[in-house]
Amino acid sequence: MLLLPEIDALEREEGHLNLRLVLPESNCYFEGHFPGCPVLPGIVQVGWAIEFARRHIPFSARFRSLAAVKFMRVIQPNTDVSLRLAADADLLELSFEYRLSGEPCSSGRVLFD
Repeated sequence: MLLLPEIDALEREEGHLNLRLVLPESNCYFEGHFPGCPVLPGIVQVGWAIEFARRHIPFSARFRSLAAVKFMRVIQPNTDVSLRLAADADLLELSFEYRLSGEPCSSGRVLFD
């Protein structure tokens, strides 16, 4: 079971969900990745995007694949991270983007059946 971080703020816009996440150094996903310079693993970022979407955007489709996933900046603990989600029910697609201080960290699309 994927452990989700605490949500500091949640905003709904038409077609989008914006979350501000609390990522303390004690978050288990920073352990061992990497000693002395912890970063949030990319697979955790994708998993969180899917799970937050399932909880806050009504859809129940089954995961198929990832598309256009990019990791541009590392996410370290104790930083102000935002996550923007947009689901397209017709295309069975979820877009996500993590941002740090307004700059993109990672983004991509999750495709469903």
